[in-house]
Formats: sequence, structure tokens, C-alpha cells
Amino acid sequence: MINLIKIEWHRLVKLRILPVLLLLAVYFSYIILDKLFGNSIDAVKFLSSGQATFANSFSTNTTIFGPVILAGYFLGSDFTQRTLQQQVANGHTRKTLVLAKVIVFSFISLVLMMITTIVTTGIVTLIKGWGADFTIETVSYMLRVCLLTSLLAMSSVSIYLLISFVCKDIFKTVLFSALFTILFIELGGILVKDGTFFGDFYNFFPLNQVSAASQVHLPMKDLVKMLFSSIVTWVTMIGLTIIIFEKQDLN
Repeated sequence: MINLIKIEWHRLVKLRILPVLLLLAVYFSYIILDKLFGNSIDAVKFLSSGQATFANSFSTNTTIFGPVILAGYFLGSDFTQRTLQQQVANGHTRKTLVLAKVIVFSFISLVLMMITTIVTTGIVTLIKGWGADFTIETVSYMLRVCLLTSLLAMSSVSIYLLISFVCKDIFKTVLFSALFTILFIELGGILVKDGTFFGDFYNFFPLNQVSAASQVHLPMKDLVKMLFSSIVTWVTMIGLTIIIFEKQDLN
């Protein structure tokens, strides 16, 4: 398993698209900071201090598209380049292959999504200060937010793993991952209604709870909901992917 993770990691870092996605994450930060330097009225509160920026910079409306693109080039390419066929022929089980890929993909997706927050918060803090005394409680709060958002983000991107194993193609994986993101995550709040099945599913989906994770005083029921939805989503997506992959003909 460890060797498989190392192999997948080496494959990922060699992708030509990866540096582009890293620069894209930095560019998202630039877009936000441009409001600060442009003295945008809408950004006065959001960028008033490092503390305010940190609490409000975990929006996934744009940063989620980094993992969407990565899913196609890293996961979708496994089928077009026959990487999976070779790995299975080498004696690796399909279950361990899926687990190794989801570990590497989830980690680098988290990095792509967190870069924007780290860069934006860091620069605003340097320019305007943190905005309050930086105490042990502040460190505890930041760690809690980072851990929760990491768990929510990594469980959310696991759906792109499932999509890639269904599509088995770079273009289709990117296309359907993007469509899911736009229709469900970006427009879901408008298209679905509370009290319906899709409304409940939308509110339950981990990525739609990221902004709530930055609350200073997080209710226990919200914490439990975040942890539960993350675990259920991750187990479900990985489980479905393994079931589909086990039944696929790789010839």
C-alpha cells in the first residue's frame, strides 16, 4: 500500500498540469486581494484584518475547480494511458489501487484549495495586522477550523474519484465533474428547496458546510453533522468506486 501511494505521488508530481493548478490557486488569491488594493467597498469587512480574512476565506466557489481539473488529468488519464491495466497486471488489488489514488488525490486537492486561504490571510495580516491579540485560543480556533475544513474538503472531492471511474476518460471526467460542481455546489442553493430530498442532500453535502466550520462558537450539533457527513460521503464514494472498478473489464 505504501509503495502504491509513492507510485501515485510520483505520477502526480510529474503532471504538467499541476504547476498550472498551483498558479491558478495563487491567482484566486490575487483576485481577492485586488479588492483590498482597489479599496472595494464590498471587501472592507472581509479584508479588514487577518482574522476577518481567515474566517471568511474558506469559500469553495472558485477553489474547487482546481480538484475538478486535477481529477481528469490524474484520475481520468489512468484509463486512457492504461495505467490501471498495468498496475492490476503487476498484482495490485483493485481495492488498494482505489485507496492509494484517493489518498494522493485528496491530499493534493486539499493543498490546491488551501493555498488561496493561506496566501490571502498571510498578505492581509502583513498589511493590516491580525486585528486582535494572537492568543492560545486563537491558535486553537485556527487549528479547529483547518482540521474541519480539511476533512470536509477531502471527503467532498471523493465524488470526483467516482466520476473518473465511471467516465474513464480525461475530457468526460473534467466535463461531468464541472457540471456537478456548477449545478449542485454553485447553483444548488438556488435550484433546490429545503424540506425536499435534494434540499436535504444539498445541505448534508460536506462542501456546503465549509463556511460554517469557521464559526468562532461552533454548536455541537453542527460539529457532529460535519463529522458525520464527511465520513458518510467519503465511505460511500470510495465504496461505490471500488464496487464499480471491481466489475469493470480492463481489456
